Amino acid sequence: MQPIAQVLRAAAVPAPQVATPEDIEAAMTGLHPHVAGWPWRFEVYHPGLEGVLPSVKAFCSAVIRREQPRRWLSLLGPSGVGKTHVLKQALACLQSAAARGHWKIPTATGHRGPQLAHLVPAVDLEDFRAARDYARYDVIYIEDIGSGAALDRGAGAVTRSRIAELLQLRSGKWTLMDANLYRKEIEAQIDGRIASRLKRDGSWMCEVPQEVPDFWDR
Repeated sequence: MQPIAQVLRAAAVPAPQVATPEDIEAAMTGLHPHVAGWPWRFEVYHPGLEGVLPSVKAFCSAVIRREQPRRWLSLLGPSGVGKTHVLKQALACLQSAAARGHWKIPTATGHRGPQLAHLVPAVDLEDFRAARDYARYDVIYIEDIGSGAALDRGAGAVTRSRIAELLQLRSGKWTLMDANLYRKEIEAQIDGRIASRLKRDGSWMCEVPQEVPDFWDR
């Protein structure tokens, strides 16, 4: 027979844990707790931007949980409404998740830390090898995919070609992007193949209404 003290210790019930607001949000929305608890600073300048926020959080949760298929998140629309501001926060959230060990990439011998990159096409795709280099990253954020694509025929054509090549290589890989263009404009001005991929495999595509004002014009 066990001593009474040992029986009592074995039968002891742990004190109930008080759920935090982040725990509640994670349970209600299905978000990863790190994403639910991240100090998001969304400044919604217009009701038309409200639909962006759940998509950004859902993307980050899916990345951390390594859900399949891997998808894209694109924010499209007018300049100055906060698209870059929002996606930089998403990248920071993912970087923090990796640093805290919430998000790891499995390998044949264990795990490794994720590789993330932030690029601007007009600057970072000048080298013809850049598209293939960036294609290897676990997550990339392409800021303004139209950057440089509207230049003169020579330089603009090269940039458009490299953007198309990069996104073709990023098919099935976690990718964030924004553009001061809508999907139809991307199809007409850059490459129809890019436009056709923006919503494939359940990817998140958010088109901000034209009437959303520039932040500096509030």
